[in-house]
Amino acid sequence: MKIGSMRETFLTDAKDIFLFDCQIADLELERRHTYQNVLTSFIHFTGDIPVKELTADHVKMYIANLSDGPNEGDEHHRLVMVHYAVIGTWVYWLCAQDSLQARTNSMDRPHLTELFPLLALTRISTYCC
Repeated sequence: MKIGSMRETFLTDAKDIFLFDCQIADLELERRHTYQNVLTSFIHFTGDIPVKELTADHVKMYIANLSDGPNEGDEHHRLVMVHYAVIGTWVYWLCAQDSLQARTNSMDRPHLTELFPLLALTRISTYCC
């Protein structure tokens, strides 16, 4: 996860951070490759713009363009749905990063002893005995 707002980050960097988070979360290699291929294609379509400039219209135009491709049938429909799902997951992740940043900036950080009162007692007894 990037510390700081993702709004100033370019899509390619945001994609790389997302894929790193997926690797840390131990997501299957095949799924990570799918995410990488879909997001690379999407960024190629939209351009490597800052995250703050990404809109729902970018996603709609990409999906519409993909849907109007030369292929037809169930397999092509499934491919379009996979792209839509991957991009949706990524956008959700981007929003979550922004929410996490806003939350950490707006709240006072408690001391560990406030969160875990027994921690202070454990440390005292460890050093005393």
